[in-house]
Amino acid sequence: MTEPVLYNLADGVATITLNRPDKLNALTPEMLSGFFAAVARAGADPEARVIVVTGAGRSFCAGLDLSIIGTGAGGRLETHPDVAPQWGDDVGPALAPYYSGGWPVLITCRKPTIAAINGPAFGWGFILSLHCDIRFASTSALFNATFARIGVPGEKGAAWLLTRHIGQAKALDLLYTARRFDGREAKALGLVNDVLDDEALLPHVLDYARTIATFSAPRSLAAMKAQVWTALDEDYTTAFAAADREQDKATHTEDFREAFASYREKRPPRYTGR
Repeated sequence: MTEPVLYNLADGVATITLNRPDKLNALTPEMLSGFFAAVARAGADPEARVIVVTGAGRSFCAGLDLSIIGTGAGGRLETHPDVAPQWGDDVGPALAPYYSGGWPVLITCRKPTIAAINGPAFGWGFILSLHCDIRFASTSALFNATFARIGVPGEKGAAWLLTRHIGQAKALDLLYTARRFDGREAKALGLVNDVLDDEALLPHVLDYARTIATFSAPRSLAAMKAQVWTALDEDYTTAFAAADREQDKATHTEDFREAFASYREKRPPRYTGR
């Protein structure tokens, strides 16, 4: 039986691939649970420095597999595995008051998460990409916030995330119209960082991820991710004080000393996360 979620770790990059290409990687309860477990696995592994999420074949994720609607299987969609303690849980602002388990595992994971959107990202697939820190799209990528046309609200934090990513008016345009838009418009909206040719997308994203994994200190990444995801819910004084506390802690770490040692010795850093 083909695994619906593939996991690969190489050069500090954990690549998680949604693997139902014949169904455009539409999500089933078991597949979604396996995906959350894969993210938690990468979060708990000190060898995984960056997480890349993509889809097999010609789609990123076409959303929820509608064949399960009315079958009773949908009732298991919210039963997710417990998220194991992750490396970096003690770094940066606490995320627990802002986010819970399940869908927000991409946010609460203390590693950078990057979506390589290689085709349609519709409905829940669109939401999944919104939970990632950074998004790259292929020229064949398509996006769709389908919710208004199927009689539901912005599901799984979609409205909250879209507003923070691109602003209120642009978010409401996408939510109200439920229209499809391509990677170029997504870039113009500020929703994706860049658009690349289909064959260039994954190599570019993996190279980008390896650069972060190699040259950026894991503790710094964890702290900065926490800072950014809590920033819009904190006042400036609180955020400034938290940054000062993290800076003081960082100066006593092995990674801080290694950063300067590698600079003096003109070699790539060998970070340990300690």
